[in-house]
Amino acid sequence: MKTTDSATVSATDTLQAIFDKGCNEFKHKVAFKCATQSITYLELEQGSRQFAAYLQTNTDLRPGDRIAIQLPNCIAYPVLTWGALRAGLVVVNVNPLYTKTELAHLYKDSGAKALILLSSSIELVSSLLSETDISTLVYLNNLPPALERLNISAVDYHDALEQGSQCHFQPVVAEPGDMALLQYTGGTTGLSKGAILSHHNLISAARGFWNATGIFEPGNETFVAPLPLYHVYAFVAHIVLGVAYGVTSILISDPRDINSFTSALENTRFTLFVGINTLFSALCQDQGFRKLDFSALKFTLSGGMALDVDIAKRWHALTACEINEGYGLTESSAGVILNSGEQCRREGSVGKPIGGIKLKIVGDSGQELKVGEKGELHLKGDQIMQGYWHNPEATNSALKDGWLATGDIARIDEDGFVYIVDRIKDVIIVSGFNVYPAEIEQVVNRINGVQECAVTGGKTEDSGETVQLFVVLKDDIVTTEAILKHCREHLAAYKIPKTIKVVDELPKSPVGKILKRMLKTD
Repeated sequence: MKTTDSATVSATDTLQAIFDKGCNEFKHKVAFKCATQSITYLELEQGSRQFAAYLQTNTDLRPGDRIAIQLPNCIAYPVLTWGALRAGLVVVNVNPLYTKTELAHLYKDSGAKALILLSSSIELVSSLLSETDISTLVYLNNLPPALERLNISAVDYHDALEQGSQCHFQPVVAEPGDMALLQYTGGTTGLSKGAILSHHNLISAARGFWNATGIFEPGNETFVAPLPLYHVYAFVAHIVLGVAYGVTSILISDPRDINSFTSALENTRFTLFVGINTLFSALCQDQGFRKLDFSALKFTLSGGMALDVDIAKRWHALTACEINEGYGLTESSAGVILNSGEQCRREGSVGKPIGGIKLKIVGDSGQELKVGEKGELHLKGDQIMQGYWHNPEATNSALKDGWLATGDIARIDEDGFVYIVDRIKDVIIVSGFNVYPAEIEQVVNRINGVQECAVTGGKTEDSGETVQLFVVLKDDIVTTEAILKHCREHLAAYKIPKTIKVVDELPKSPVGKILKRMLKTD
């Protein structure tokens, strides 16, 4: 990357370029709303410029350095994110619900030099900072931070903007292939891997979704954002696509608080709603939500977990809007297949690939399979990641001659509709969050007295799938309560096993591989 004193960014396919164009074209339109707060695109431009200037003038950060953003949905999120991007930094999205063990891995692996978080999280991460490259700490003050007691130097978000307003902002010119986002995803090894997503990847994903729907008008759309912005799907839909097309995004901080959720949508003519199966179910049952005005709703999208047919019918009966299913991965910058409209909808299918995406089904020997045959789904296109951060082995395994091996078993029918049959990876999807059994198994196997264990997914009405733990003990003193306590200390809440069954042995193949398909709870 290089810097220039010119206010005009010369690159045509970079995030900075679309941000400048969008904020100028839609300057007086509301960009984001969250509870009682809102900002226009003009205010987003001003605030992000101030934060970018602060980063350039008051820190040692340079273009290409990583900055971890560990926040829930809030009005400051887009300001801070775009400020970081405009300063040429690479954003590392971090789930604020992660435990110290999970956070430590992301901080160290990404090599982040800066961290933005809630003040209430500072004490949790304070003991981790000395083992990372993080030297710049910015916080949103939701709870008075004990900085002196913790001997930590940090700056308040509003103070950073105030200081930045007194500084000169030097626009950064990026190349389309430069890394813009380091988005972490799980892996079968149990350790999260950072997917390298470039400017071109993210812009291609945003344009692909916008063009695939074909029903939205720039500057005239209001998108509901209940999914966390630290997820790649919401990041693309609201941070990237929103700016490119002048969308108003209504940020929902806690979608589980249905009353506040409903209040945020009152007297609002929203046109797009993105959610997951469990959220649609909860909302359809809420009397307050049922009274909202759905007359402007053009498009509803479901992803992250399987959509229940009955829930889809209930949503349609309530809103007169069909739920469209989609398929995507972190490694593909979110959605690549969409089931939308009468001409691109078939029961049981996730739809057809969006523009610019190629598909093929590959057999065990690497051969391309014929129509209707089941094999691993491979993807190719402009929004496919560059690779995994500092992990050439995983990159070479996932990317083959430009094709992304998804790890999902699928088939394609004669009309091009894609059907996801099964997952090669053991991923368990709990309320839309990916849970990787190997990660939990590693945590449990560290307990003294545990001989071995295995994690599988079970079904539940509340979260779609649930985590089941089967454990063989070598010490009878170990209790299920002790195992749960250990998991709570090292895993996010949605990863904690809901059922634990102590067994005498785990079923195995002749070569010693655990046969998880034979594990069942009572």
